[in-house]
Amino acid sequence: MREPYNVEAEHGLLGAMLQRPELIDTLSDDLTPESFYFAENAEVFRGIMALRAAGKAVDLLTVADHIGLLHTGERALGHCASLVNNTPSVASAGTYAGIVRDRAIERALYDLSDRTLEIVQGGGDIQDKIAAVQAAAMGIDAGGDGDEVVKAADLMADQLEVWQERHDRMSRGETLIGLSTGLADLDEKLGGLQPEQLIIVAGRPAMGKTTLAMGFVLDAVVRQKKSGLVISLEMSKGQLIDRAVAAEGRIPLNLIKNGSACESHGAELGAAAAKLKHANLFIADRAAATVGRIRSLARRHKMRYGLDILMIDYLQLMDGDGGNRTEEVSSISRGCKLLARELGIPVVLLSQLSRKCEERPNKRPVQSDLRESGAIEQDADVILFVYRDEIYNENTEYKGIAEIIVGKGRDIETGTVRAAFLGQYNRFENLSASWQPPVKAPITRERPLSTRYARDKAVPA
Repeated sequence: MREPYNVEAEHGLLGAMLQRPELIDTLSDDLTPESFYFAENAEVFRGIMALRAAGKAVDLLTVADHIGLLHTGERALGHCASLVNNTPSVASAGTYAGIVRDRAIERALYDLSDRTLEIVQGGGDIQDKIAAVQAAAMGIDAGGDGDEVVKAADLMADQLEVWQERHDRMSRGETLIGLSTGLADLDEKLGGLQPEQLIIVAGRPAMGKTTLAMGFVLDAVVRQKKSGLVISLEMSKGQLIDRAVAAEGRIPLNLIKNGSACESHGAELGAAAAKLKHANLFIADRAAATVGRIRSLARRHKMRYGLDILMIDYLQLMDGDGGNRTEEVSSISRGCKLLARELGIPVVLLSQLSRKCEERPNKRPVQSDLRESGAIEQDADVILFVYRDEIYNENTEYKGIAEIIVGKGRDIETGTVRAAFLGQYNRFENLSASWQPPVKAPITRERPLSTRYARDKAVPA
C-alpha cells in the first residue's frame, strides 16, 4: 500500500510556483494548505498564496522573507531554495498538482473511516447514520469539479450550445425544457418540471394534491419512459398502486378496492397493470422519515436505477431539526431544495394548507396559507395550489373542474390553469378544446326602494 503523500510532488509543485509565479492561479485550483502532508510545505504554500493575494512579487526570497521561520525553527530561505533546486520539471507542474490533490483525498478517505466508526458507534437511527456517512463522503473534494467563479465571457461558448439546443427543440415542435406534467396548459405555463426545481403542491384535504402529483410521476414513467420514485409517509404501497392503476386504466377506484373491477373492467385492469409493470416506477412507504433518510434513499436509488423525478407525500409528516416546528419545517424545505440540486432532478413535495383559507369568502389559497410557510415560500422554485370550488359550493358551475393556481414561479408568471378532475378515476386530464367557462349573468344595480320613493314624492303633481 502506498503512502498517502508524495514528498517529491509537493516539492516539485511548490518549486514550480516559486520559479513561474504566473502559473500559481492555475496550479492552486482546489488546493489548500491542508492539501500538503508536510507542515513546512503547507507553510510555503500559505505564504505564496498570501503574497499572490496581496499583489506582491512571488519568488523564493519574498516567500522566505514573508514566512521568516518555519515551525521547526529553521529559516524558510533554506527550504525555499531547496524546493527550487529540486524541481524536476516546471512543465510537469500540473501533474505534480494532481498528485498532491489525489493524495490529499486519500488522506481524507482514511479520516472518513475513523469518522464512520464514530458515527456507527454513536446513538441514533440507522438511516440517519447512513445519511451522515454519505454526507461526509460526498463532502470530500466537494470543490474539485471546477471553478466556482467563472467569467461571463467563458460561459458564452457553452451557452451558445444551450441556445442552439433550445432552437432545435422548438423547430421540432418540442417546447418543454423539463418533464411534462401531462397537462398541456400547465406545461405551457411552467415549461415543464425542470431539473433542480423544488415544486410544492399544496391544498386542503380532498382537493386532489396527491392525485395531481402522482399524475406528474405517472406521465413521466409511463409516457416519457423516465424513472420516478414516490416516497409516501401517508399511504401504503398497495394504496398507491391501486390509485395508479385506476388513473392509468380509467377504472373507478372503488371498484378496484371492492374487487369487482376484475369482472367489470378486466381488460382495462390488465392493460394498466402491464403499463406499470414495464414502467420505472418505484415506491417507498414509511411511517416517519427525515430529510436525511430520504436523501440517503434517493442517492442509493439514483446510483442503482437512475432517477428523473422524486415525489414526497407529504411535508408535515416529516421530522426535521430545530427547537420548534417552524425551525423543523425550515430544515425540511431547505433539505429538499438541496436534494433537488444535488440529484439534478425535480423534487415534488406535497404540503398541507392551514385552515385560514376556509375563513375567507374567497377560499382560493395564497402563499400565506402554507403551514409554517416562511421557509417553504423561500426555498420553493414553484408553488402549485390545487383548488376545487365544488368542495365548498355544492351548486357551483365548475363541477369537475380543478384550478391549479401557480402561486410562485421563478422565471415564470403566476396565474391559474384549469383541468378536468375525474375523482372516480383518481386523475386530472386536459379540458376539452370546446370547454368554455360559464358565462355569468350581468349584475344590475337597481336603486334602493327608499330612494325611488323619495324621488317620486319630490316630483310635483
